[in-house]
Amino acid sequence: MPISDLFMKEDIGRQPDVLRDLAPALAALHNCARDIAAVAPVDRVWVIGCGDGLFAAEAVAQIARRSGLDWCSVGPMELLVEPDRVRPGDIAVLMSMSGNVDRTVEAAQLVHDRGLSLLAIVNGDGGRLGQLVHDRWSMDLPDLAPFLCGTASFTATIAALSTVIEGLSGRTIPDLANSAATLARADHAANKLFSGMDLGAVTGLRFLASGATLGLARYGAAKCVEVAARPVWSADLEEFAHSQFWTMSPHDLVVLIATSATEAAYADASADALAQMGTQTLAFDCDDAPVSRATMRLTVPQAGPAGLCHLPGLQHLAYAVGTADGLDPNRRLHLKTDEARFRTSRLLTRRSLLGSGT
Repeated sequence: MPISDLFMKEDIGRQPDVLRDLAPALAALHNCARDIAAVAPVDRVWVIGCGDGLFAAEAVAQIARRSGLDWCSVGPMELLVEPDRVRPGDIAVLMSMSGNVDRTVEAAQLVHDRGLSLLAIVNGDGGRLGQLVHDRWSMDLPDLAPFLCGTASFTATIAALSTVIEGLSGRTIPDLANSAATLARADHAANKLFSGMDLGAVTGLRFLASGATLGLARYGAAKCVEVAARPVWSADLEEFAHSQFWTMSPHDLVVLIATSATEAAYADASADALAQMGTQTLAFDCDDAPVSRATMRLTVPQAGPAGLCHLPGLQHLAYAVGTADGLDPNRRLHLKTDEARFRTSRLLTRRSLLGSGT
């Protein structure tokens, strides 16, 4: 395949530049969040999204809590079935790159009708969500190819939510320059590791983490689902031991994600335990949070805010699994050519897009 057609790899590689180029737009987003907070004291912040949006909201939750915010990362269904959880004075941050995810738009209408202050994070014009929410921030990140798996857009969402947190809590805008440099090194190291890895004997993948880092585990699993064909799961590190473990094939690959020394210590103990039955483990760790007893490791100098610097590793792993399955992660045509499944996906999540081919 010509290098120009490696769209997903190119999307992974451009993430450091995306962070740098977003700086002016993030400054405007910071001001917007600060202005919302200036209207009234910030009470509870509902951060509402599906898929990548929800995973990003979970991943930054620790940053939000440390900034003093009551940060509630939820899928839209949580509020649609329990609308009385929303209170006057709450703030809602809604995320959808297309702006056309049915349940996210319905949740936006719910919180809009209840008088909450709203902020939408989208890409492009924001579709139906953009029409509903006045305060709308677009990352304006052009897609490198149609129907491409979310990579650089997820990094931009992490950066945007981190900026919203600082704006709502009255803090200065975060400096992401160091993370951009570490992302570039992580991209190079991950590409080298996974390009030569034999995944043929791996029966499935299980992404495990703890605390807010669970958002990254859920993201890593979702990327494999989007570009590969073999079974994939995600779970809290401890809960995995009480549920998934009992039916797990010893030939599954267990992916352990750590962003702090405490997380790494628990992940390391799990790697040691799983070695007793011959299960291979892959650790995404960092210099000050090593998972030394994992079978394989991809170590970055620092995890960065919300584990940002582990993203290239998770993305390259998904790419490698998809390629090993004989699929093309750069186009994902195996999803679109399955006409019954693709139409059903639109019936489940985006009925307004039926017949549009998107």
